[in-house]
Amino acid sequence: MAYDGSALSRRSALAAFLLALFAIALPAGAQPPTAQPPPGNPQPDVTVRGQQERALRAFVEAMSDPARSAQLARWNREICPAVIGIDPAEAVFMENRIGEIAAPLGLRRQQAPCLTTMLIVITSDAAGLATAFARHYPITLRTEGRARLNRFAFSSQPVRWISVIDLCARGCADTGSRLTVATYPEFQAMIVIVDAARIAGFSLGELSDYVALVALGNPPLARSRPSTSILSMFELDRPPGARFTLTANDGSFLDGLYRTDPHSTLGQQRAAIARRMGNDPQPAPGD
Repeated sequence: MAYDGSALSRRSALAAFLLALFAIALPAGAQPPTAQPPPGNPQPDVTVRGQQERALRAFVEAMSDPARSAQLARWNREICPAVIGIDPAEAVFMENRIGEIAAPLGLRRQQAPCLTTMLIVITSDAAGLATAFARHYPITLRTEGRARLNRFAFSSQPVRWISVIDLCARGCADTGSRLTVATYPEFQAMIVIVDAARIAGFSLGELSDYVALVALGNPPLARSRPSTSILSMFELDRPPGARFTLTANDGSFLDGLYRTDPHSTLGQQRAAIARRMGNDPQPAPGD
């Protein structure tokens, strides 16, 4: 994968537009042991199921970053990713891969030219770009909070990201129920910055899956990564001949996220995602 600094300058207008806008676990679907416990002693099965449920809840919590409304946001219907800073053919590959993973979630990838909603920048000066963003465009994210903006600006991760969320994307209204809330948070824009100096040894396919999960799921930036997610690939030793890819847990997490009730509370959403991961595991989107 070749870093192309000229590509960044050629499409600087696009970048400026978006900048101005703004586990731990058993794998999903793991089954209890096939051996049956002695009659009248169901404890082993109960224990295994309880461990799996706790592991899935821990995975969901580690992967979900609530908006100010204490709910999980998601994209609405369409996305328009744009990748800059690498060779055009490689950028198209990454954009296509994001679209493939998004399709089973009910999202349609718009074809260029379209209004960019996801900007992925691969740059040798990731820290400088993120700091400049935080310094010159804080008003864009004033509703998201200075702490969130600082985590983005000063992150030491090879990949960092930040989103702009509209809490009333489809209107805020009284739901008439104490079990639901009026807000309906949706992503309006996201910027993902990849440090070109930190991705040596990883293939374009591995990086594309990583970025797709980040852009579609908006996991927390500052937390440790579950070992059963592709987000841990920068922290794990690669087994000989192995390739990092979107895991079954990653896929079923995204599937659950985009099928939860958007008017639910954070606790309800997380519980629904964990239940779906345990009861109806899905293959990784795009497979």
